[in-house]
Order: sequence, then C-alpha cells, then structure tokens
Amino acid sequence: MADEIGIHDDGVLTAVRGAIFMAKAETTINAALLKQFTVEAATVGVGDTMWTNLGHMSNDNLPEFALEGGDPTTLSTWLKAAFRTRYAQTTGTVKFNSVQGDKGTFKTFYNAVDMTGVGVAFSLEKTPINKSLFILWSDTNTTGRAGLLLPNSDIAFSSLPALSTDSFVEFSAQANIKTSSELPHDKNGKFTSAAYFAPSDFTV
Repeated sequence: MADEIGIHDDGVLTAVRGAIFMAKAETTINAALLKQFTVEAATVGVGDTMWTNLGHMSNDNLPEFALEGGDPTTLSTWLKAAFRTRYAQTTGTVKFNSVQGDKGTFKTFYNAVDMTGVGVAFSLEKTPINKSLFILWSDTNTTGRAGLLLPNSDIAFSSLPALSTDSFVEFSAQANIKTSSELPHDKNGKFTSAAYFAPSDFTV
C-alpha cells in the first residue's frame, strides 16, 4: 500500500516545474478536484472555491519553507532523569518569488490600488491578506505531481522588487502558516496547518 512505510518508486520526484494557486481562506481540495490541478491550469474549480494560478514563479528561487521554534526541553522528575521531552511552539512560513511583474502581482502581494490613468500605488506598511495556498510541483520525467496545501495563510510582500541583468526581476512574498479549521485534527487531537498530496493521490 502506498500509504504504508516501505519502498515506493512513484513517491520520488524532482520539482522540475511548479505553480502556486490561491483561493479564499479555508478552501480545501477534494479527490475529484485534485486531479484537475496541473502547473499550466489558469484556474481550477468554480465559484467561491475557485483556485487561481499566480503565474510565473522564479526558477532560480523556488518556494522555501522554514520553521521557527520547536526547540526541545528535557524535563526530569525527582525519581527519573530525562523523564519527558517538551517542545516549544513552532511557527511555519513559506517564501516565494514571482517573476510576473504585472499589476495583478502588485495588487495581490503589495495590496496595490489603481491610479488614475496608469500605474498602481502601494504602501510600504505590510497588510496581510488571508488566503488558502496550494503549492504544486511536477516531475516532467515521470509526470508525477505532488503538492502542499496551506488553507489558512497570511500573505504579505517580503521585499521590494529585486532587479537583475541576467535573470528575471523577482517580486517576493511570504506566507505565515496558521492552523486550519477545515483540516482534520492529528492523532493527538491537535489542530493541523497543512496537507500533503502525494503522487498516488493524483491518480486515485
């Protein structure tokens, strides 16, 4: 079984191509909808649960996940040393870089607004937007796909545009990952924050 530990060749992928989709916060993905996700799809789903492809992402700087906190503390009792391990609270983020420098990118990442006639204006004070993100990657050698769903994320720009003469201009954003009310609790009864879809899920 693909959901048991062991050797599963189809679970080994390279992230040759990829895309990031955005939907309203706490939007999840069912089995039928998952099959419709490809890196080239402009939208997936309909109505309030529609996912929109954010377009061209950087090939030089792929989405980067990070964790902060989670440091262990060993607790002892008078009777026994190293009796229990306690972990500090963990927070997660993902940083991603768009190379699609259009007004839509600025309105999404920078909360930009249209100016009269031409251009968009934005503030340097960050104001996050609450969205659901689906980060999809595809191995063009095997046609396998996998993805990470973050149903409850606060997203804001992380820098001003990064200019380059030998690569594309990049526009960076960072999403803070929060717990979701739409995902199931884990085996310990804790709220969960992310869902992973394995290659086998796309072929069920």
